[in-house]
Amino acid sequence: YVHTLYLGVQSRWHGTPGQRHFYWRLMFESADINMLRLLEAFLKSAPQLVLQLSIMIHSNHILPLQ
Repeated sequence: YVHTLYLGVQSRWHGTPGQRHFYWRLMFESADINMLRLLEAFLKSAPQLVLQLSIMIHSNHILPLQ
């Protein structure tokens, strides 16, 4: 986050050619952060999903709310 904030400040301080360079670097940093958040959300929910699937397979019947 700190590096993304740094790139945002650099984007504002530099002129037009430099501003565009720092803006694109900022966009790529933001995309990387969002991908890490998505991965984190998946990794947090994956164990619960595996547990639910194993219970469903072990019980040999599936309820509508599962």
